[in-house]
Amino acid sequence: MARASRSRPAEAPGPVGGPDPVEFPTALRIRAPGCRPIVRNVREGLDLIDNELPAELRRLSRWTFARALLEQALRTSRKRDVTAALRQLRQALSNEGWLAEERPASAPKRG
Repeated sequence: MARASRSRPAEAPGPVGGPDPVEFPTALRIRAPGCRPIVRNVREGLDLIDNELPAELRRLSRWTFARALLEQALRTSRKRDVTAALRQLRQALSNEGWLAEERPASAPKRG
């Protein structure tokens, strides 16, 4: 009897479009012209890079690295891969000045 490989988990069947999306632990809020306002999972992150970024930005190393990490996270669904992809996507968005910073609910309001 053959043993299942531990390196690649079996993909659970999802909706008609493919396997269920790999959710991020926290959603990323974005303020960028022509881009979605929130990225909740790996597929949305890939779609943002592939379809919503201008070509000149897409070629920058921060974005190509983010895309490679997102593909890895999609392939493996491992928590560490998803976390690494989320961090790099957050860094790339921050470098562009597109990351919408959220103030924690307990932070005092300044007036």
